[in-house]
Amino acid sequence: MSSTEKNQLRPLIINIGSKIFRMGWAGDDFPDIIAPSVYVNSIDYLFTSEVIDGLEDIYITGKKTESHLFGHQALKYSNILKIHEFRKESNYNIFMKFFYHHYKQLEIAEENHFKQPILIISPFFISELEKTKLQDIFFNVFDFPSLLFLSESQGILATLRKTSGVVISMGEINTIITTFLHGFSNEMARDIYPISGKDLTNYLLNLILSKKGSGKTVYLDKMIANEIKEKLSLCIIDPDEEIRRIKDGLTKYNRNIDLPDGTSIEVNTERFMLTEPLFNPSLIHIDYIGLPEAVSKVIKFWDRENWEDILPNIILAGGGSLIPGLDIRLKTEISKHFSERLKDKINVLGVSGRENVGWIGASVLWAQDKLKKGWIHNPKQLSSEQEQEIEDINQNKE
Repeated sequence: MSSTEKNQLRPLIINIGSKIFRMGWAGDDFPDIIAPSVYVNSIDYLFTSEVIDGLEDIYITGKKTESHLFGHQALKYSNILKIHEFRKESNYNIFMKFFYHHYKQLEIAEENHFKQPILIISPFFISELEKTKLQDIFFNVFDFPSLLFLSESQGILATLRKTSGVVISMGEINTIITTFLHGFSNEMARDIYPISGKDLTNYLLNLILSKKGSGKTVYLDKMIANEIKEKLSLCIIDPDEEIRRIKDGLTKYNRNIDLPDGTSIEVNTERFMLTEPLFNPSLIHIDYIGLPEAVSKVIKFWDRENWEDILPNIILAGGGSLIPGLDIRLKTEISKHFSERLKDKINVLGVSGRENVGWIGASVLWAQDKLKKGWIHNPKQLSSEQEQEIEDINQNKE
């Protein structure tokens, strides 16, 4: 077997995020494919009136050859076609097409098509129904040989070489808090926190529009608000004090933003106020405790003598955690929930590249040969001896 063929038969690691899709080869340092988890339908126009004559003729390269576009290609037409999120819609038919579109970009030799094991990074709350749907796609549609569901938090801990700690994975749809002690998790020491990236984007949009009032019409939507959030957001220790200073003439937070219609807006307090729902969910009418208290609560599910092992490794992960200053604010607020003796133990880690840390961790685990258990094999590709061996294992479990 040539080295090229051997490389192309490695597992493919897939992270199907609500906002970003990642795919690449196990053992590599970085995913080959990073694409928005979106698609467009070529006839699903934004316009409510009759479509402009000739618009369909210029779609893509002058010929409407595809019914759907995916990822970065889809975003090119965000001002013409409606953007859809297949994860949010639970649209597995579209995901199948989305996956195949990006699989082809890996330029795998034809004789090696669909021969790779598939490793799917998943949250702890993934349902059996979703697992079954994904198995059906990868086994019955594409005929891959095997499949493994790996906890995202497990991959993150592996990357950072930690066995105890808290992983706060902040995504577009969910913020997931998971704790570990010496490599073991606890079902009671987890939380699905109800505020995520989309909520902060919506809050920012409302803050800006409320400030503008009715005196001026501005072209601002969720996509633009999300760009502002990603480029300009901050998290600070004392927002009330900074608001007072801004009223007294402080200008260091002022930024002008050019909008697509040629106008511009200025933001200042909005840059740091957008993160405040994480600490006070009532700002967006959610009846829940703040994120620091939620983190403290899951830590305290463990016995008191174990807190010292967990508190030094509070790990931020996911694209939603990239807000500058978030690690410092969380450390300050979490400290309020523990005794003076433990405050010096508390450490919040905001590592560089944390938006990809789950994928990288899975790659590291495979390279270290630590992913031998838990694989689900395609029943269509099993020999009779393998089928009997699996049946015997299942009977012994019972």
